[in-house]
Amino acid sequence: MLARARTLRSATVMFGLLLGLVGCGGWTGESSPPSTGRGDLQAPPPEPLLQGWERPAAALMLSAEQFGYLEPCGCSLLQSGGLARRASLEAQLRDKGWPLAGLDAGGIVKRSRTQDQLKFEAILAGLKQLNYAAVAAGTAELRLQPDYLIGQFTEGDGIPLGGLLVSANVVFFDQPALGVPKPWKVLTVGEVKIGVTAVLGEKAAAEVAPAGVQTNITITPAADALREVLPQLQAEQPDWMVLLAHGSPEEARTLAEQFPEFSVILTTGGAEEPPLHPTLVGTTWLLEVGHKGKHVGILGYYPQAAPKFRWEVVNLDNQRFPNDPRMEQVMREYQQLLRERQLAESDELLTRHPSGRTFVGAARCGECHKNAFKKWSGTKHAQAFESLKRGRKGQEQGWINRIYDPECLSCHVTGWNPQDVLRYDSGFLNEQATPHLRGQQCENCHGPGSHHAELEWRLKETKSAPDEAVIAARKEVKLNSATAEKDVCIKCHDGDNSPTFQFKKYWEEVRHPWKD
Repeated sequence: MLARARTLRSATVMFGLLLGLVGCGGWTGESSPPSTGRGDLQAPPPEPLLQGWERPAAALMLSAEQFGYLEPCGCSLLQSGGLARRASLEAQLRDKGWPLAGLDAGGIVKRSRTQDQLKFEAILAGLKQLNYAAVAAGTAELRLQPDYLIGQFTEGDGIPLGGLLVSANVVFFDQPALGVPKPWKVLTVGEVKIGVTAVLGEKAAAEVAPAGVQTNITITPAADALREVLPQLQAEQPDWMVLLAHGSPEEARTLAEQFPEFSVILTTGGAEEPPLHPTLVGTTWLLEVGHKGKHVGILGYYPQAAPKFRWEVVNLDNQRFPNDPRMEQVMREYQQLLRERQLAESDELLTRHPSGRTFVGAARCGECHKNAFKKWSGTKHAQAFESLKRGRKGQEQGWINRIYDPECLSCHVTGWNPQDVLRYDSGFLNEQATPHLRGQQCENCHGPGSHHAELEWRLKETKSAPDEAVIAARKEVKLNSATAEKDVCIKCHDGDNSPTFQFKKYWEEVRHPWKD
């Protein structure tokens, strides 16, 4: 994952926003700060972190919609985010003596496969080390299914994540007494009591439990659930309350209007790049933190001050936040699990190529296309698999091997669907069984070459003129620049993995127009 180069999207804001007051981060009522644009090759110097803040009575680290980005993808040093940088921020605040806890509004992983379960557990293990106290039950979490979630979150000895999952309007197997998810929690941060609950929005609920479909998940309307939960939460006499709203900003705004008892609502469903300042609905702060873990929000509580809250959206850049060894260990253990489970070889990821052809490898292509093969051999595409072993330039120190990670392999070997992270039945399996498919090879762009190669071999053996089948097979594997730019390169060189990718520039480095 990466953030495109830009000015730091963080600002400190106060309750006086509606009065047009200027916060310490320099927000003056404009919708956003100046942008350097998406084409920058070097990030501008970051702003000082939490400039002008004193030690709060309590602070919350707020996150949401991580979508499985345990770390920034290793393709660019400019990328923002990752748990290791989030942990660095947490350590900096802890070293200052700040009382700090974390809350997440859900959306931790992207899919519901075995790899997503392992990643979910790895991310949550990391969040527990960062003193996270609650995670909302969002659509991504609920797709992992009740049986799995109950096993992960039931409170008890030997269950490190027990009690972490929270939702006021989600019940499994029609049994609220299961305690997973918990309807609400009260945290003590420093000497401050903070009430926390969460809800799943109407649209999100329809994705998880569509009308007329039998599931083991019961979802009541958010407002109805909050009317039941609020008196219980208020009976605990918290100093203030937070709602984690996994839905849309519009739904969150409606809840803020209906339930002004919440001082803060953290919502999902907004833009990937979060707004710098809260939306005020009455006296409730409506907050967003964007997608993919590129940003987190820090909320400070000052009970004796006016205003009582301060807020900053923090871009987790690589300049202020070096990787924290605690999260590097989490990543190391996660990669080891992927190796032990051999997920890249599992039938769960297996699919058939729509063409029905099979992959033969670049060396086979090079038997005829000698000049093209020579050109490819000198490109970084040819070394894509090796980069998973050693890391790219500037990332080698402490690099953790990724050659067993399906999400990494899909763009670094031949014969995978990178957007869906699926392995074609004749694609790369492992380094021992399919060494001929290591790296980004010809067939990832031109399509599997078995049919074309077989017809050309027969043509050579019979020394006959090309027939219609041969001509059609040649057309099938032909690729022009327009198609490459629109449909091919973008599969891996997308906005996350290649923030500075310029097709026309890099096309010249890999094109091979020779008819050899």
